[in-house]
Amino acid sequence: MARTKLTFDRTKQRALPIWLLILAVLLIVARIVSKQYPEKAEHDLVRWMPISQAIGIARQTHRPVFYEFSAAWCGPCKTLEREVFMDEDLAKRINDRFVAVKVIDTQQEEGRNWPDVQALMDRYGVKGFPTIVIAGPDGSVLDRVFGYPGVDKMAAMIDRPR
Repeated sequence: MARTKLTFDRTKQRALPIWLLILAVLLIVARIVSKQYPEKAEHDLVRWMPISQAIGIARQTHRPVFYEFSAAWCGPCKTLEREVFMDEDLAKRINDRFVAVKVIDTQQEEGRNWPDVQALMDRYGVKGFPTIVIAGPDGSVLDRVFGYPGVDKMAAMIDRPR
């Protein structure tokens, strides 16, 4: 029986870790570059009002209040912001028809909410994010949606007569 001679080329074995290192560096550079060039504006196009001023402005302008209850860790909230609040047409319609208020929950990050945030969450029974509440200047609920239903349903909610 003839013996088979097995040989290993050590240069090919050592080349693999170098290519892995180069690939890892390229992926890290691509990630950094992609973060510097976002697809859309870095800020909402909606003109958000402070909670303390919203009711007064709503009464003066006879417009309902558009409360967006959100949290920094909420993935659907980020999608809502990107697809609705950064869309020029939808943001303009919100600005024209409502007094917009962004209410940010900080319970998870800070262990508590600001008193005005907690009062609004309690008043409107907010249990999850995102929650949109459209309220009259008197605080009565005119419309409400829990979760992000998509651009088309949000546009229909924004356009619905009140």
